[in-house]
Amino acid sequence: MDRKGFLKRLTATSGLLVAPFIQTEATNRVVAAPFVKPPRVRPGDTAAIVSPAGSTVSKEDIDNAVASIQKLGLKTKLGENVGSRWGYLGGRDTERLTDLHSAFEDPAVKVIFPIRGGYGSSRLIPMIDFDLIKRNPKAFVGFSDNTSLIVTMNMFSNMVTFYGPNAHFDWTTYTRENLQKILMDNTPAGVLEAPVGVNGRRANHTTIVPGKATGQLIGGNLSLLIQTLGTQWEIDTRGKILFFEDVNESPYRIDRMLTHLWLARKLQVAAGFAIGQLTVTRDRNDDMDLMSVIRDRFEPLGKPCFIGMATGHVSNILTLPLGVRMEVDAGAGTLRTVESAVV
Repeated sequence: MDRKGFLKRLTATSGLLVAPFIQTEATNRVVAAPFVKPPRVRPGDTAAIVSPAGSTVSKEDIDNAVASIQKLGLKTKLGENVGSRWGYLGGRDTERLTDLHSAFEDPAVKVIFPIRGGYGSSRLIPMIDFDLIKRNPKAFVGFSDNTSLIVTMNMFSNMVTFYGPNAHFDWTTYTRENLQKILMDNTPAGVLEAPVGVNGRRANHTTIVPGKATGQLIGGNLSLLIQTLGTQWEIDTRGKILFFEDVNESPYRIDRMLTHLWLARKLQVAAGFAIGQLTVTRDRNDDMDLMSVIRDRFEPLGKPCFIGMATGHVSNILTLPLGVRMEVDAGAGTLRTVESAVV
C-alpha cells in the first residue's frame, strides 16, 4: 500500500464531496423466494477488504487485516478508499459506498470483509444498490456495526450473508476454522460448537427455555437491530431463529432494547433464540443483573432460548450464516446448520 497516499487520506478531514444523496427504496424485497447462496470460497480466491463503517486508526491495522485474511489462504484486494478518514468515518459516504459496490461488481473478488466496525454502515443503507448485489452474489462477512449491511443485504438482496469476524480482528484458531467450515465447504456444517477453554471443557451456556426450534437465522448486534425498527429496512423475525450480542451495555439498556423488540412484536413471532456474548457495564446502582433481565424478557415467551453462544465482541466467535435454516437446541446450547451456507 502507498504509505504517502494513506497518510494523505488519513489527514483529509475537511471539505465536502459534491455528490447527490441517492435513496434506494426498500420495495425490491422478495419474501417468498429462497435465499440465494453465494459460491463457496476456495483457497487462492481474492478477498476484498473495504471500509464501510468507522475509520482505520493506522497503517499497521490495515497491514494486520491483510495478513489475517491471507492466513486463510486468500489473496487480498484493498478498496480504493481504505485508509480514508472523515472524522470518525472511514471516508465520505460516497467513497465507502463506491468501494462496497465495486467489490461486488469485480468478478475477481469472491468474498468481502469490512476492515472494522465502529460506526457508519447504516448511513449507506438508503444508497445501496441491492439489485447489483443480488446479481453478483458473494460472501459478505463482518460483525458489530456492519450488522446494518449484513441484515439489509440478507433481506433486500435475498442473499445469505455472514455474521463473523471483520478483517481487523483477533483471529484465533477457533474463529478461523469456523469461518473456513462455513465459507469453504458446501455441505452442512452440522453443530456449531462452543470453544474449548484452558480447562479442556467447552464454554458454558445457560438455558433460559429448553426445547428445539428450526428456522432461518437472523440477527446481529442488538443496538443495530433496534436501529432498523420503524424504518423501511426493519428486521423480519417471523418464524426465524434470532441471535444477538452487544458490548459495553448496562442491564437496564439491554432491557430497554429487548422491550423495544417486544413492543414491535419481533420476539413474539420468532421461533427461537440464541443469545451471544453481552459484555455488561454497570452505570447505575439499581441495575438488575443481566440474567434477571434475560429471564424476564424471554421466559414468558415459552420458546427455546439460551445465552452463551460464541458470537460477540470476544476473541472466539462463530461465523453465522443469515438466511440459512438452523436448529437451535436450547438445552444443549447449540446451533446446528440444517443446510449448507454456500454452493
